[in-house]
Amino acid sequence: MKQLLESVKYNNRRFPKDQLLQIIERREEAVPHLLEIVKEFLREPEAYNAEESRIDLLYALYLLAQFREKALFPDLLQILQLPSETLDFALGDTVTEGAGRMLASVFNGDVQGLHQLAENTGADVYAREQGLVALVSLVLCGELERGGTVEYLGSLLTGDKLNAEDYTFNAFVVRCCRDLHPAENAAVIRAAFEKDAVDQFLIGLKNVEAELSRSMDEVLEESRQDINYRLILDTIEELEHWACFQEISSDQPFSDLFGTSRMKPVPVVSPPKIGRNDPCPCGSGKKHKKCCGK
Repeated sequence: MKQLLESVKYNNRRFPKDQLLQIIERREEAVPHLLEIVKEFLREPEAYNAEESRIDLLYALYLLAQFREKALFPDLLQILQLPSETLDFALGDTVTEGAGRMLASVFNGDVQGLHQLAENTGADVYAREQGLVALVSLVLCGELERGGTVEYLGSLLTGDKLNAEDYTFNAFVVRCCRDLHPAENAAVIRAAFEKDAVDQFLIGLKNVEAELSRSMDEVLEESRQDINYRLILDTIEELEHWACFQEISSDQPFSDLFGTSRMKPVPVVSPPKIGRNDPCPCGSGKKHKKCCGK
């Protein structure tokens, strides 16, 4: 197993489908080694990031999520509360495209851990969002009660927990309220918009109001079909189309494909809502996270 994992430690631009299939087939043997890759990263994240094109952490996270390995849950919470630059360099777009779904996939019952991540103002705001995404995912798959989750989301928009300056995070909260049907939180959502506490590039009040006219069953079923809330089922399906595994021509600058000196994965996803990795609606041609979504 060590030799097999060593063979996928670095990205050589070829997707290691055969090796990953072997790891999946040898699941029980693989789990301790995959968890150790995660532990190694947590011990020395900067050392991991210093190894150009290293990618085994991402394989470990996706595989453990597919395996429903609950031992990953506390470590993943810890990873998501690392400094923004460290986190972004190690996980890239996986922060927004996979981390919340991973948390839901390996959930060990620690709801407070998800709350702590969401409310940690010292963490990256997009990592904090993943605590919310996990909560919604767990409701949609029947692991958590909708009522308690909706009540918690509403509490983030009221009283001492509402920080009007934290408008990006507040928009994420509103979006999660909408995706679980906003009926119970309609008043607090309207109040948050009145206080100009919500980033309207991410979600507008009209978008929320439109959901109020729909049945709860209809809204919840639509959210269940949203890939952003889907549990991790198949690592190979999740990863095999990433841009970092595509062959490039010899005259194509490396930075044109990856944007940095590291082979960072960029999942090909077309979400229906404006996310941090979507084109900015202002028309600049930049990603939203690099423009108005800062």
